[in-house]
Amino acid sequence: MTSSDLLLSSYDYDLPSSHIAQLPSSPAHNAKLLIVTPDASHNSYDFHHTTFFDLPNHLSQEYLLFFNETKVFKARIPLQNVKIIRASGKELILQQGEVFVYQLLSENTFECLVSDSKNFKPGSKVQISDTIFLESQEFTENGIKFQIHGDNLLSFLEKYAQMPLPPYIKYEKEKEQWYQTFFAQEIGSAAAPTASLHFTPELIEKLKEKKVGIQFLCLHVGLGTFKPVSEGIISNQKLHFEPLILPAYIRKTLAQAKQQGKIFLPIGTTMIRFLESLPYIWRFLKSKNLTLSLDPETEKWRDHLTKDIDPKLVEEFIPDQEPLPSENIHGVSQMIIQTRLFIRPGIPFYLTDELITNFHLPKSSLMMLISAFMGRKNLLNTYQEAIEKGYYFYSFGDGMRVRRN
Repeated sequence: MTSSDLLLSSYDYDLPSSHIAQLPSSPAHNAKLLIVTPDASHNSYDFHHTTFFDLPNHLSQEYLLFFNETKVFKARIPLQNVKIIRASGKELILQQGEVFVYQLLSENTFECLVSDSKNFKPGSKVQISDTIFLESQEFTENGIKFQIHGDNLLSFLEKYAQMPLPPYIKYEKEKEQWYQTFFAQEIGSAAAPTASLHFTPELIEKLKEKKVGIQFLCLHVGLGTFKPVSEGIISNQKLHFEPLILPAYIRKTLAQAKQQGKIFLPIGTTMIRFLESLPYIWRFLKSKNLTLSLDPETEKWRDHLTKDIDPKLVEEFIPDQEPLPSENIHGVSQMIIQTRLFIRPGIPFYLTDELITNFHLPKSSLMMLISAFMGRKNLLNTYQEAIEKGYYFYSFGDGMRVRRN
């Protein structure tokens, strides 16, 4: 790692607008896949060009793939000619604006970003219909907390909001259907785990035929993934919390898989963030005496994995909290815990052996994550190769598979 690796300006690159995908490949598994493999010196990478549908031919039963089964909710609430009643009682008509919901808090409360915060001071109300209004409750660290009156939150969003297509994709109603994985289960994300959008039922079936392992987990995508990095020295940046759902069985499952020599291949940066949060979470839970009893082999594996973790990083990445116990749709015991893990050059990887991801926006925290895995210069060289070979970038774009350097 060099000092340049910690500068925000080092993660910039030029991308012609013609390389920003406005539509996914059809079918989605026909998207291009750039396989990036370290050369013999491990100082640079060799490239192989293929498609996602060909991926099973490059894997074996030694692989365990991790997919994010989070479900995206309709998060963009367009405001056109709506009445706003300010806390002072003054009324005005907002001709155009938007409420962007980035976190569901309860059945009737949420946190959001708004187009003009001066119109939404605490106590202000947004009249959506004769019976439904949104009431601003308080400013938060990143946005505003609202409460909805007259309807259930998810029901309201389904009727009045739009899927949160990124701003670089021109919104058209029919594009909404492509911004959700076919295996999505747990609703709670304000953005899609886009690397998984390439995986169709046909592709998953091909993976199963090759006896490739598949594990579904859940991290709800929010500001921690897509909020721009603002600090010039990236190690000063603090990412927003994102909740992950931690099944009770996961430690034993991962321990057994590693002992069997499985190669862990997370699909997308959200699954990398899930896996790499686990050692910090386990250290946090142990410090709070919240760990479940484990069999001796699993406990030995966990303790070996976490023994060298810097306690300061645990404090930075896992906020002090009371994990929320819950039960999923299959009756599995689990807990919900918040992570603000920011993987950047200098932060180690504990569980990820390889990765699959899309091509990300300049200066994004996701670029920094991939740089920590393969080296910043190697990443920028890979992006240049993708541009020269006509790959599409961002959410509906193509992807790459990277082996560990």
